[in-house]
Amino acid sequence: MKKYYPELESVSKVIEILPHPQCKSIAKAIRVCNDKKTDLTTKLCTVALVFI
Repeated sequence: MKKYYPELESVSKVIEILPHPQCKSIAKAIRVCNDKKTDLTTKLCTVALVFI
């Protein structure tokens, strides 16, 4: 997986540890949006799931 910002991987790992129900989906959205090979539709769907 090629990343725009490699340091965001460690940020998403820290967010995933936080004890809040939305943290796992936020961390996943960060990883998906940081991936250069992921298409725009997938990125938008992942971000939308954070708000649901």
